[in-house]
Amino acid sequence: MAKREAEGGGVDPSQVVRHFLFALAAGGAGAAASIALSLAVDLAARLSGRFPWLLLALPALGAASVLLYRVLKLPAHLATDTLVDRLRRNDRVPPALAPGILAGTFLTVLGGGSVGKEAAALQMGASLGALVGRPFKLAPVRRGAPAIPQGYAAATGMAACFGALFFAPLGSTMFVLELARFDRAVARHVPTLLLASFAAFGIARMTGIGDVIPRVAVPAFSWPLVAQCVLVGLACGAAGTVFGTGLRLARRVVRRRVGRPLVAAVAGGLLFAGIVLAFGWQGFEGTGMPLLRGALAGHAGGADFAVKAGLTVLALGFGLKGGEIMPMFTVGALLGCALGSLTGAAAPFSAALGLAAFFGAASRCPLAALLMGAEIFGLAAAPYVALAVAVAYAGSRDVGVFGHGTASELARLRARARDLARRREGR
Repeated sequence: MAKREAEGGGVDPSQVVRHFLFALAAGGAGAAASIALSLAVDLAARLSGRFPWLLLALPALGAASVLLYRVLKLPAHLATDTLVDRLRRNDRVPPALAPGILAGTFLTVLGGGSVGKEAAALQMGASLGALVGRPFKLAPVRRGAPAIPQGYAAATGMAACFGALFFAPLGSTMFVLELARFDRAVARHVPTLLLASFAAFGIARMTGIGDVIPRVAVPAFSWPLVAQCVLVGLACGAAGTVFGTGLRLARRVVRRRVGRPLVAAVAGGLLFAGIVLAFGWQGFEGTGMPLLRGALAGHAGGADFAVKAGLTVLALGFGLKGGEIMPMFTVGALLGCALGSLTGAAAPFSAALGLAAFFGAASRCPLAALLMGAEIFGLAAAPYVALAVAVAYAGSRDVGVFGHGTASELARLRARARDLARRREGR
């Protein structure tokens, strides 16, 4: 036994304790960040609703967020998609990102910008996780194992913060794993991610501060209900493809053609405010939570999902700070509700199906969409959510807002390995 441990096969008890304490600390930090973010964004939303003229200040507020990033020495183009790329490369996450994205999201929502706080929670969680992990001097639990990557602490913080915000620890953990494409460096620490997420969830649940999405009644089984799941899945697959493609294209075009983040933020704010005022779309401002609750109550216009999706692409494409996830939930719920009203199905439950299916297609994270759907709407809804998510994922292109999904990435790596093998054989 002693010989095996000396050769590098034994477990280091001190590191087990360190990882355990780190998970609890990351959970506490994630819960605190989630609560602070919720309070700040809710305040911004209330002020925006009380003072509609703040929409006219959106260009200045967008510029202020860019200038804040400069002061904090953060890359101006650092958004959720670029953060996820850093996670996949195990790159360092700057600690200043947490206050930066908190303030930036507050300013955007204050001006009525169509962004969410959930992806901002991912960014805050990654930043705080990396910061909290430093004092613990984390090393592999098993002696001789590969060194702990920088992305591990960030991933733990992401799972904690997201789990607290949505009261969905299982779905949040799976979301981080799918974003990391089940990278071994992250996947081997699933127990730590789960512990941090559940710790944050417990704290947030005690306070009751977070995104409480109302449950809906689950209809009794019928073949028309199954057909509705397929219909919602197909529609969300197509819409998710358009949304993901549009957002990534908008970001790429703005970054290449406009170039200067300050100019882009001002231009985006002006364009957003002009369109909203011209068409009277003030109801589509902000995170979309009121629209989401309305959809889950069975109320949605036929084209509401397209308006919300377009305004979100515009705001995020021009570099306004905030997240994509709540708008994605809202777009999916609005689409599902509209389809339910059109077909005569239960519109609230159809909205719930749309929420999960659109998120699974647009994020390329179907397992997270399934688990979060089950945690939010209950286990009775899980089979129907699973069917809608599966159809949406299979019927959509692999152009997610966070890049390619795990399945296509594995297929790409296998194809590359086959090409290398053929070249070697040809020699």
